[in-house]
Amino acid sequence: MKALYFLSILIFCLKPLSAKTFEVLLRDDQFRPTKEFVELNDLESEDSFDGKYFKIVLSKSNEAIKFDDEYSFKAATVYYHLTKARNYFIERIKSEHVKKLEKITVRLEISHVFNEVGHFAHDNLAKEYNNALSVPSGKGFPAKNVAPWGPEIWFRPSLEVHVRDLGFSDSNDQLIKSSLHDFRNQTHLSNFRNFLFQLIFSVNAGQTEYFLNSVFRLVQSSVIMEFLYQTSDEAAQFFSRKIYKLDSAMVPEIIYHEYSHIALSDKMELTHSSPVNEGFADYFASKIAHSKELATHINEYNLFSGKKVKNKLMYRAEFERQKLANTDFVFGLLWSLGNDLKKDADDDFVFGMTRELNSSSNIRDDLIRSSLKSCTQFCLDPMNDRLKLFQFYHRKNF
Repeated sequence: MKALYFLSILIFCLKPLSAKTFEVLLRDDQFRPTKEFVELNDLESEDSFDGKYFKIVLSKSNEAIKFDDEYSFKAATVYYHLTKARNYFIERIKSEHVKKLEKITVRLEISHVFNEVGHFAHDNLAKEYNNALSVPSGKGFPAKNVAPWGPEIWFRPSLEVHVRDLGFSDSNDQLIKSSLHDFRNQTHLSNFRNFLFQLIFSVNAGQTEYFLNSVFRLVQSSVIMEFLYQTSDEAAQFFSRKIYKLDSAMVPEIIYHEYSHIALSDKMELTHSSPVNEGFADYFASKIAHSKELATHINEYNLFSGKKVKNKLMYRAEFERQKLANTDFVFGLLWSLGNDLKKDADDDFVFGMTRELNSSSNIRDDLIRSSLKSCTQFCLDPMNDRLKLFQFYHRKNF
């Protein structure tokens, strides 16, 4: 009887972690969002989103979101896609770093700014919305009762923002503004020349009334042109999309992007953003999504020929600046390398590049060097493939 009792305890302890069914947001074959019921694996809790590898919490709370909570759909969606991303790095990439990662706390609807010492910035400080970030682990601050924390992923609340508050202008708007500026100057110069011609002609011919009528038309033309130029910004705002918002926790590719930062953090630290860091996270997000949509349907927002663009730009030194970290130049480059030049083992090839890089790596020297070294190991024909890489970089003016 005692042996049967211990056997039942052993069977209970060896029982696999629970898998429950939840509705989540997915992509269909046309890359459109859709809702489906899926199983969430590795859950350790019977009533909340607390699993073996991820714990989904709300804002600054340390308690997992309950299954019947108002945020359960969002929590289930994030949990599902994070599990998918983790499986990719373990099963496809064979990442030892990901295998050793501790449980990751994932925070939804958190608007606080991250603080490297205190974990969360004070409640009275400015809030953040419409984005997501990966947070490095911290030692805490015992004197202020701030406990240590492990790596985390934060998803900001969605908030409507007017276009005038975004702090940037579209490149097309700038092109139109520049063209209008040139046309305005030409109009004013032409009108001034006509004014001088009419003045000389009228004085010589004694036709004062004709001169006044001509001057009136010239002044009217210049005033209308100046009015159009001065009000062009307001007109662009009136006819363009006015409100922007983003629920980052409901976009699978953003979830994959943030987890990729965590998965690559053994080489590329989470302490700051850079073009190289962001480019690799974008690349692996597209591979986890198993879709080329990220690389082919962002149109003019890309700065490299990996996506559809009107101007296939060459490399420029300003791509190294942190303010341009999200211009997608590196993503376009990696997509071309991984898919056009290295079709047979693209994931291994690109991941091999990350083993030679760090958070301070640049594009022109470090990225090129890492691709050549990775090609030595993963290219089927290293000598010829490295020559192709040199030719590719030469065409792109590296």
